[in-house]
Amino acid sequence: GGDEATQQQYDRMTAHELFLRFKISERLVNDFLKPTLLVGLFKPPEELSALVVMELLYYYALAHQDSFDVRWIKNGTVSDSLIAPMADYLMKKENGGLQVKGGCRVKQISIDKDQSDGKMYARKIEYLDTRSGETEAMEDIDGVVLALGCQGMQSVVSGSPDLARLPVFSQAASLKGIDVISVRLWFDRRVETRSPANVFSRF
Repeated sequence: GGDEATQQQYDRMTAHELFLRFKISERLVNDFLKPTLLVGLFKPPEELSALVVMELLYYYALAHQDSFDVRWIKNGTVSDSLIAPMADYLMKKENGGLQVKGGCRVKQISIDKDQSDGKMYARKIEYLDTRSGETEAMEDIDGVVLALGCQGMQSVVSGSPDLARLPVFSQAASLKGIDVISVRLWFDRRVETRSPANVFSRF
């Protein structure tokens, strides 16, 4: 709400400055506001506009408390609750029979330029098998998909000089944030819910 001048005033202010101005306790910031902002906007208060933060808190904490449909895993870990079942599914012959290298971490991706058309392509992947402690390599590669969070991207790019020389990868590796896995489920029948879901907002 408020007129445009007021909105611009809050937009120039950081959320950290807003919390100080309203004398919000350090405990409330650390225990509730900061974690909420890291989950909702992926940044701490000192890096966010006060206006954007007020919009987030209004939509999710005040106006639509019954509509918040995000859920966190209560039991187990992301690995055994999400990743392992997906890997088991993909390894079945009828689903493609993929080979999943669990317990392995990519160390370096080497790329070359195709002399015929000048396009870059992945030539080799070196990875660490954390179970054996050995570094192994894959050279017969059709393509590479980097499904990584910020920390994973930084690790791969820092260990891959070929990637680090390319602006798109060096810029991606410089991003800051927290790693989030978003899962969307499709059911085979209608499931009744206690409250409406899927809040839409302007940010």
